[in-house]
Amino acid sequence: MLGGNSRNRTHKRHLRTAVAGTAAVVFGFAPASAAADAVPDLRPEQWGLISIGAPEVWEETQGEGTTVALPGFAVLEDHPDLRDNLTLDTGFGGGGDEAVGTAAAALVAAHGHGRDADGGVLGVAPEAGLLAVPTEDDLPGAVRHAVSEGAPVILLPENDGGEDLAAATEEAAGAGILVVGPAEGGDDPNVLAVAGVDEANALIPGSASAETIELTAPGAELDTADPELGAAQVTGTPYAAAMAAGAAALLRTHYPQLGPEQIRTALVEGSQQGPGGLPALHVPTADRQAGGTAEDIPLIDEDLAQRDDDGGGVPVWAWLASIGAVLVLGVLLLVVWVRRSSADPYGVKAERAAEDERIAAERAAEAGPESRRRQKGGRRRKPRRGA
Repeated sequence: MLGGNSRNRTHKRHLRTAVAGTAAVVFGFAPASAAADAVPDLRPEQWGLISIGAPEVWEETQGEGTTVALPGFAVLEDHPDLRDNLTLDTGFGGGGDEAVGTAAAALVAAHGHGRDADGGVLGVAPEAGLLAVPTEDDLPGAVRHAVSEGAPVILLPENDGGEDLAAATEEAAGAGILVVGPAEGGDDPNVLAVAGVDEANALIPGSASAETIELTAPGAELDTADPELGAAQVTGTPYAAAMAAGAAALLRTHYPQLGPEQIRTALVEGSQQGPGGLPALHVPTADRQAGGTAEDIPLIDEDLAQRDDDGGGVPVWAWLASIGAVLVLGVLLLVVWVRRSSADPYGVKAERAAEDERIAAERAAEAGPESRRRQKGGRRRKPRRGA
């Protein structure tokens, strides 16, 4: 069944509901103790966060701008610790255990209650986004949908070893996505397989064999959110995988130039010693490991930029031709403007010419026939003497 297995345990912590007290806080007349009673701060009790050192890197990165997809997880959309971080996509039918999904989502990216997160629980990457795609019978399809949505990290609820799921995770890895899942079931090379440990750094009961475990993370009695708008303690391998997915979101935000395999390597090689010599998740050392790798990888692909400069630039002759064309166009526009400005748009010159012709005609009429004959024949010759 999607979303967990029989080894997962959930112990609910029911919060005291105080509707009247909450309303009083909204209107500003309740004492601070009432608010603290209504929304207890569970962060000091979250041993998993302290164990992996997540708060030590929060000044540098909290996962902002990175989305972790949760295909197969049913998550309560209205939980106050997840509100605004979570997008719920029910295009694959929904369904599933909402308690498991909400708990796992909160371990990845819960941000606490209230404007200042002064209560509730926190996830490993409190500012990361979450895309939940619940489904009961099409986990491979939900994984492919998460790939199409561009989520750089995918958290699986299970790894059943099926060919369809393996094909979907292979597509995800090929698209540059890091897939994280519980170390149980199939051995998928495209999935970072995570096992859970308790506070004593021992594998939780029922863990997979050591050769199938790539990384360990806290997975026992973890304080997290539950669908009743309160908190719960959970134990199970999927919750350890959720912790690792949150850590991957932190590194992905801090070093966006790194690919999924480089982040995966940083999480494993930047670990501490766990049970039986297995790698144990530790975010600060993983972050330093990733930083060392990122030093040699620029944020911009310099080879691509060089190719653009060498082969994709505009030739000099093309620039000169463009400038010449602009100048010619400018000269033509100037000529047109001058001609238009010196023309006779209102017909003044034509009227003056017509008026001159009319005046000349009137004068000719006043001069009489004799004048016209003179104009026609010219000057009279004087008679010769003796004629």
